[in-house]
Amino acid sequence: MFRSGFRILAFSTLSSAAPLLSQQPAVPLPLPQGATVVQTLWTPDAERESFLTAQEVSPKGTKWTWSLLEVHAAGDTVKEEFAFVEGAADVADAFRFRSFHGKEGPFEHPGYTMMAVSRAVYRRLRATGADSFQVMELAPPSDAGVGGQVLEGLLGRRNWVPVRWRGTLSVASPTPAPFSLLVNGRRTEVSALHLRGNFTAKGRRFEPQVWVLADSTYPLLLKWVGHSAQPTNVLQTVRVDFPVGEGGGTGATAPGGGQLELSLKEQCRVELPGIYFAFNSAVLDPASDRTIGVLAEVLARHPDWTGTIEGHTDSVGTAAPNRSLSERRAAAVRDRLVEAHKADSVRLGTAGYGSSRPRETNATIEGRARNRRVELVRRCAG
Repeated sequence: MFRSGFRILAFSTLSSAAPLLSQQPAVPLPLPQGATVVQTLWTPDAERESFLTAQEVSPKGTKWTWSLLEVHAAGDTVKEEFAFVEGAADVADAFRFRSFHGKEGPFEHPGYTMMAVSRAVYRRLRATGADSFQVMELAPPSDAGVGGQVLEGLLGRRNWVPVRWRGTLSVASPTPAPFSLLVNGRRTEVSALHLRGNFTAKGRRFEPQVWVLADSTYPLLLKWVGHSAQPTNVLQTVRVDFPVGEGGGTGATAPGGGQLELSLKEQCRVELPGIYFAFNSAVLDPASDRTIGVLAEVLARHPDWTGTIEGHTDSVGTAAPNRSLSERRAAAVRDRLVEAHKADSVRLGTAGYGSSRPRETNATIEGRARNRRVELVRRCAG
């Protein structure tokens, strides 16, 4: 049984002509082990934030873990966790895309990609402008009527059924365009190819708009607009965090120990990549542990450094609760540093600014997701 596993995937793809991080070496693709993709989903009655982490990467493919929290206009929330495997052979050749997962297995679905279009499809799109394609997604039963197509929650999506949509993907614009993305906390522009779908199933038509990273190695999905039952849905990738580690590896592009350390030396401030909290919560997601561990190593190398961990939120809610939440999040990071990594608490202060220092507009779901962040500010002379 598929339990709130429905999602419209929105991502972006890395361009072979434009690396994910501008002015830095190309990112190793497919995404390395430990990379996390953060997505937002907007529907007429709900918003969702998802964290998808490449838990295991091998020559056979990538095992992804996916945690989400969805908040409905009526105040109800849905929290789910899934796991799925995207096979290396499918990333190479599949012409089908699967947009949902179940709580129980199977976790592998040969013949489908889940995080990108395949390299073969991408190359045919660039060569000919169109390619046959299929999308497997959840949709209301054909006898559900209009009410069943828009109803959410226990009596809605949990009764939806898998539907295979057949048709074509075509290139909407032959020239890749810039797509704004946060990469390890840094605003950058990647090169995205705009596609248009034209699919049919059971006498109905489905015409989503799709943006993929313009890179044949791993055309990661960046944005997907439209669902067969809810054409105004927008799912978008808002940030990609690469593993924070020491000394190379994935590291030329990741602000791992080296880049994080350099930023603190030269700029005295860094947004900490890979720090995640559940919606309206100060509980750290386990995916945050790697970044916190590397930060502890950097601080240990500089026993003279002192600083402040800052928490920032979006503007949802009122000022006082947001400030309190940001303070508790900053404290949670410091507490993890002190308790798990024996960092000196005297060297680390905390501050919470709530929504008073936004980086981007709070008028959009992706802007709000990017404003929720944790920064470390070093107390530098002058």
